[in-house]
Amino acid sequence: MMQNVHLATEADEDDLYSGYNDYNPTFDTENLENDAAFQQAVRTSHGRRPPMTAKIPGTSASRHVATAFGDGVARPMTAVHAAGYTKASMRGSLFDPLGQAKGPAPPLEMKNQDSPEEKIRQLEKKVNELVEESCIANSSGDLKLALEKAKEAGRKERVLVRQREQIATPESINLDLTYTVLFNLASQYAANEMYAEALNTYQVIVKNKMFSNGGRLKVNMGNIYLKQRNYSKAIKFYRMALDQIPSVHKEMRIKIMQNIGVAFIKTGQYIDAISSFEHTMSMSPNLKAGFNLVLCCFAVGDSEQMKKAFQKLIAVPLEVDYDDKYISPNVSLIKTNCIYMVNGEKGRETLNAWTIQYM
Repeated sequence: MMQNVHLATEADEDDLYSGYNDYNPTFDTENLENDAAFQQAVRTSHGRRPPMTAKIPGTSASRHVATAFGDGVARPMTAVHAAGYTKASMRGSLFDPLGQAKGPAPPLEMKNQDSPEEKIRQLEKKVNELVEESCIANSSGDLKLALEKAKEAGRKERVLVRQREQIATPESINLDLTYTVLFNLASQYAANEMYAEALNTYQVIVKNKMFSNGGRLKVNMGNIYLKQRNYSKAIKFYRMALDQIPSVHKEMRIKIMQNIGVAFIKTGQYIDAISSFEHTMSMSPNLKAGFNLVLCCFAVGDSEQMKKAFQKLIAVPLEVDYDDKYISPNVSLIKTNCIYMVNGEKGRETLNAWTIQYM
């Protein structure tokens, strides 16, 4: 393999790098300062002359680009010049991109207080204020004033609905405001023990399909019927409320089941009441439900079931550190009554007096 390799002789070593530093003198820049032709080109526009543009089709003459200097030399067109920008147009003027030199902007147009939209907005604001005042009066104990404010809010809200229907479609009515006004009015009626008026107002909400969650207010209607001692209707509305309330609201459903059990006790349906309280004790054990369960078992004379109910009641945690020190009088009364019942020292005639109600 090495037989085809020939080493350079010492005489030829100087020729290996010959021409390495040779270059075309055209590209020599060391003597440009002394080059008269180059300096002349720099001082004139000749050095900035662009290449010739394309020829006009059909002719042999080249077309030059006109410039603003009138020297007849073709210049490239720039973006700012094409947009009409020149230094002459900016002479004697300040940089004012926002046009502030033209003076202040004209004043904003005043709102027309007599326009229908403005009247509706003001009326809606007044309705909200009346509802808020009604709630504050109720929390302060002035139930009569709270009811008067609720009635006035209801009147103005009806006027607001009519005005909206005149200038817009019925879909533009504020349903949330209507619901709030009706619910507050029904609550104030109930607080003033005007139960018939409260039930009628709740019926308006419940029967209106546009209020998607209105069916849950049947719990409030059931509470009113329970206060009126109309226990059969109370049970009916409590059961309808259970159909409207999702299972995720566990606490609310438990309270409704307890109220149903109380209504069953009032009507003497102890077997049905036992089912309600046993369901409550299995889902959320508490002292009141356990005590009522013991009462129902005592009423039907089932001693074995009564003992089991009493054991469930005793197993309910009191959530206190020391029973004797922190136990409430009601809890003490519950346990004392249960002991009397187990020993047979109390009669069934005291059953309704002992029943703990939920509202």
